[in-house]
Amino acid sequence: MAAAERHARDGDRSGPAWADAQGTLELQIVQGLAPDAERAETSRPLLSISLSYPAIFALGFGCALSYGYWRSEQLPLPDPLRERARVASNSFFKAFDEMMSSDTVESLLRTTSRMKEVLDLQALSNATLGLTDIVKNRTSLGVKDLLPDWQVPAISQVLGKSERVGIRMAREGKRVKHPVIMVPGIITTGLEVWDGEDCIKNYFRQRIWGTTTMLQAMVRDPDCWVRHMTLNATTGLDPLQQPFFNRTIRIRPSQGFESADFFLGGYWLWGLMIESLADIGYDQNSMYMASYDWRLSFSDMEKRDWYFTRLMQQIETLVRMNHERAAIVAHSMGGNLFHYFMQWVTDNVHPNWVHNHIQSIILISSPLLGLPKPYFSLLTGDNRDFATMGTFSAVVDHYFGSSTRRSLWRSCSSLSMIMPIGGDAIWGHKVTGMPLAQVEGRNLTVEEAYNLLASKKQVPADLQRIEAWLLEGLRASRPPHSAPNGKSDVFWGNALASVLPFAPQMRMYALYGVGVPTEYTGALGMTGDDIQRPKYAIDREAHSPNAGFLLGDGDYSCPVLSLGFMCLKGWNSEERNPARIPCTVREYKDKSGKSVISGSLRGGPSSGDHVDILGNVELLEDLLSLVSGGSLEPRIVSDLAEAAQRWDDSSDGSG
Repeated sequence: MAAAERHARDGDRSGPAWADAQGTLELQIVQGLAPDAERAETSRPLLSISLSYPAIFALGFGCALSYGYWRSEQLPLPDPLRERARVASNSFFKAFDEMMSSDTVESLLRTTSRMKEVLDLQALSNATLGLTDIVKNRTSLGVKDLLPDWQVPAISQVLGKSERVGIRMAREGKRVKHPVIMVPGIITTGLEVWDGEDCIKNYFRQRIWGTTTMLQAMVRDPDCWVRHMTLNATTGLDPLQQPFFNRTIRIRPSQGFESADFFLGGYWLWGLMIESLADIGYDQNSMYMASYDWRLSFSDMEKRDWYFTRLMQQIETLVRMNHERAAIVAHSMGGNLFHYFMQWVTDNVHPNWVHNHIQSIILISSPLLGLPKPYFSLLTGDNRDFATMGTFSAVVDHYFGSSTRRSLWRSCSSLSMIMPIGGDAIWGHKVTGMPLAQVEGRNLTVEEAYNLLASKKQVPADLQRIEAWLLEGLRASRPPHSAPNGKSDVFWGNALASVLPFAPQMRMYALYGVGVPTEYTGALGMTGDDIQRPKYAIDREAHSPNAGFLLGDGDYSCPVLSLGFMCLKGWNSEERNPARIPCTVREYKDKSGKSVISGSLRGGPSSGDHVDILGNVELLEDLLSLVSGGSLEPRIVSDLAEAAQRWDDSSDGSG
């Protein structure tokens, strides 16, 4: 049911309040930018362009906030304020529905302008006056405060070529060859409610992660939402329901292409790639989205959901149907996960399984050696994304403080799987030119930074379930001669310390963006007691204007060394790659010219951003060429090769 229809049911839209809202809108809304362009080929929302994540999050957050204020029976709001929130909520959802239903570029721009005006001039400035005690020195709170750089561009800035990549490639002769298995990254699979407490039962089989429903659930009852998103700190699996603790909360991953094609409304993830593959003939008989619960540790994905077993069976089915070995397309943490899967299937099924079923592995922006952001999230409950939010961070902190965020993230074992891997050998000052962490101005070694989170002397209670990984698996920089405590799987998530399957006919590719400022070093201060507040916090006054971080080259999320080291150098070692499987590095220089925290439209067809690269035209061309049987030439435009020379692969980096 459309939002406007929902509110027609919940409130009387024919009365004076609604009429006043409509009259105000007529005066305040920016009119259309240009006549409608040629209609899209289908009636679905536009796929080729959408808002950036911060903007779409702010829209939905404000929408849910307004709705929650006037609907909530727990908040002792004065009647005038509640009425303003109700009116604003109606206006919100009407404009939001129009924006998300846009089917041309011009209508999307026009309705986005309208949504921006509704937010700034009505909803947040009126309905959230009660939040001004959170954000000091404010008498109102609008989108201009949350996203000061957000501008809706002119139509001339975004139209460009109208023909889709896949249609052009099909005309050039590209056709279905290898079945495609897509493995999404962390946080990009939607999560649905299957069983929960009374406070969330109304969301049965709706997503509490990955749609605007998530934002409503977050704001209407933050504590309830956090309880359902947080896994059991001891087991890393489903928590028990309150108050009787006799049933488990069951949050499960969405399935199918819809599970990861879009995140919020028009914010595409895999949508453009799926569309491009379909243009050259792919469909559900030749491609598959391998969605998963990204909160779980890799081993627990198999333990709870039999994820690896089901993935193996799905690959085998598509290989039989198409009479060709499969091409794996893995984005972000999906690449780390598939590396783990290869270890699992080789050890548990057959040593030749990968050789028999996998033609190529295409890693898109996969941080095989981890990244700093999860480390700081697990240690402090904070990271660069929150540190650079400005005014909006105060609103987030009000609902989800750093202790709450840290507890939630620590329950997600997967985050530890993409912390910086390999210790000082990879992440030390000798290689990167900067430390991983600083404490009150002192540079730490990577080993010292690891020990702030977990050490042999002390592992926090909420991390003890992954102790072997934090103390052994994460820190290794070479394959061990013997596994600690006889646990052979403790190193499966570490590409440096595990061996590729013997698959000499397989090919590997690392495709990723560069040229986007990316966090390498975080400055820490000691501000808490680790009871009321985390002991360490990001020192946002350091390294101005980057709110406590030193930046280097990468794709905004992942440093270039994590994206390219293994392919360029790490797998040249026969110890790690006995079959000498070739790996090709291809870098895409970011040409978006836009700030990654800007509220303007996405980075564009040449973006090197970690997520936006899934819509990079050149990458889509290269991908379609590979899966249809073509090849790809290497290209390195960063200083990856020079950095790799500084990596002494014969050492653990401690010297």
